[in-house]
Amino acid sequence: MKQVKKTRRFVAITSGITVMGIVMIVIFSKPEGLDSSSVQDQYMQNSPLETKITEITPAQLSAMRWNDLAKVVSEITANPEKVLHVTRLIDDISTPVTLYLQALLLLSQRQPKEAMSAFDQIEINAIPADFLYAPHRLHQATKGNINDKYLLLLEKAVKENKTSALIKARVLAANGNLENAFSSYLKSDPASWASYDLKLFGSIGSNQGLSVDLARMITGAIASGRVKTGLLPQLKQIANQPVSNSEIAGFEERIKNAIRKNTPEGRIAIESAKTLLRDRKIFISRQYQKLIELYLTAEPIKLATETVLLLFLSSVDQSNLQQAETWGQELKRRHAEAEVKVWVNKMMASL
Repeated sequence: MKQVKKTRRFVAITSGITVMGIVMIVIFSKPEGLDSSSVQDQYMQNSPLETKITEITPAQLSAMRWNDLAKVVSEITANPEKVLHVTRLIDDISTPVTLYLQALLLLSQRQPKEAMSAFDQIEINAIPADFLYAPHRLHQATKGNINDKYLLLLEKAVKENKTSALIKARVLAANGNLENAFSSYLKSDPASWASYDLKLFGSIGSNQGLSVDLARMITGAIASGRVKTGLLPQLKQIANQPVSNSEIAGFEERIKNAIRKNTPEGRIAIESAKTLLRDRKIFISRQYQKLIELYLTAEPIKLATETVLLLFLSSVDQSNLQQAETWGQELKRRHAEAEVKVWVNKMMASL
């Protein structure tokens, strides 16, 4: 606590404080479908905080559990007096939970470097998997992607299914694993979505095999009434409006940067381009059966629309009714236009 103690002593608490830390509450949404052996289970017990924030004692803060954080942060950051009260109390308390709370308070006071310092003081193995996400994102913002110890543990927790669906979706999407990220978003609570998720939805929607399903998921979430009001305009835009030229240009620039920086997204883009080029060459050389065999066990949703089209045409040429049905149905799923359905049905009738 002492590294950031002096800094906080001189923080000017004003009535106009903006709750930057409130944004982080999306990280503390109730975990869905956690494995019973996950780290969170050690902490998700009955809360000792039954009194008002202004009545909290040092003993209560010392006993505070991880699942108290969202409530505490949301209540105290809206009131400068409460912020000052709790700030003074946690000066000499150094449990993992109170250090984490200290970091969030510093973040709400627009002190990201000091907040990062508070996070770094916590023994990392004492932080439940879902709660690694906030320090990971802050580490990215303040230090970049180098030596991100939080991300290493997060990725391990994701592989072991020890995070909530929302956190898993975010980590997978950021790493370019869009199909599995989408599957995790389907299991998440739309009430926990934040503006950051909209950016990730944009990445998921760039996958031609997922764009239709993404729109359906968003439409269903909106209809459920569980989406935050402030997110509705952008969500409706993602679900219903066609991609503009500027958005396409932005996507292309993002991919170019990802390739230059050799990020997971960039590596996936390179591999996808190589695969598409290979398939085109095979199709042009009329090796239709070879192309069919390459994708006998492939999941249609993971393939580019061009690949699906080439597979459908190859299957029709080879009179392979089963494969033609598979790829024809996928084309119709992605393109609901009547003319597409008529064309696919006509091609199928020729077999």
